[in-house]
Amino acid sequence: MKLVADQQQLAAAVGWVAKGLPQRTSTPVLLGLLLTAGATRTTVAATDHAMAAEVGLDCQVDAEGTCLVPGRMLAEIAKLLPPGPVTLSTVDNRCVIRSRDAVYSLPLLPVADYPENPSTEGETGTAVDAVEFAVAVQQVGVSAARDDVVPALSGINLSFSGGAVELAATDRYRLGIAQVPVSEPVEFEALVPARTLAELSRGFAADGGQVQLSLSEETLLLRNHDRSAWVRTLSGPYLPYRRIVPDDTPITTTVDRIALRDVVKRLSVVADGMTPIWLEYGERSVRVHAGSGDDAAGAETVPITHEGDPLTVAFTAQLLLDAINSFGSEQLTMSYTGGRKPAVLTGEQNYLHVITPRLLPQT
Repeated sequence: MKLVADQQQLAAAVGWVAKGLPQRTSTPVLLGLLLTAGATRTTVAATDHAMAAEVGLDCQVDAEGTCLVPGRMLAEIAKLLPPGPVTLSTVDNRCVIRSRDAVYSLPLLPVADYPENPSTEGETGTAVDAVEFAVAVQQVGVSAARDDVVPALSGINLSFSGGAVELAATDRYRLGIAQVPVSEPVEFEALVPARTLAELSRGFAADGGQVQLSLSEETLLLRNHDRSAWVRTLSGPYLPYRRIVPDDTPITTTVDRIALRDVVKRLSVVADGMTPIWLEYGERSVRVHAGSGDDAAGAETVPITHEGDPLTVAFTAQLLLDAINSFGSEQLTMSYTGGRKPAVLTGEQNYLHVITPRLLPQT
């Protein structure tokens, strides 16, 4: 095999696929990237049994062939090479990478041991705008659990119904819900790992256009004209998350999102760990506090538009900051039933975030 590719295109293709490689595995071939140089198409692929990704690479093919190269090492080399043409060739069971006067040589892994991707026959699916879908995944993914203690809570639930797909994630302390229109009405549901879906969706968003989403048995398939990926679904069904959203929120505040974000970010310096930040709402402003007693403390005021009774409510600093950052709107609306009930944050038409308050600190 021998091909010549542009450094930036090579780095982008290899880097996106390599993000799906496992950190640890007892099967060494799963640490490799499969490069296939054909007469009409060249691809870069990876799999770890739980997911797989493949992307086309625009390049000049001087000799067709297939090789399995150590993935993370190739990704790092490709990223750090200078701009310009990069030549990849196989010589004596090694992959030789040349760029200007730089030469690297990586040992090849056995292609014969590389697993095949699962069949996607009988799939049912629809298409969504790739950028809108990626934005929704990033927003909702903030609320997914960071660990796998309860695997379902580390996932994003995709519920296709009528003309939209609803994305939802919760770690029991917060909940994100977003909706994205679909091209064709379908009915199916899939629960997929949040981190994996976030990495994959960013690549599809970079291409623009639409991404086709379909389900085949226990596999979610994503594809467009140049990329394809599949993800093993997590076991369901997902918890009834809509019950977490309050039916009535008579207390409503609208605030400049960036101003509130900056205040919370500064106060987080004295509200590290699980220390709460609390918000004391008045008619025209909210006083944001952190710290108390003999500890470090701080307080700042932000102008607001407020409807309903005065309210004081506390949140874990990092969860509040994550919630604020998950929005892209200029204004943020925070709605309450009371100081001990879940708060609903909105700012964009198709996304909402629910966050559970903390007990108020003893001052």
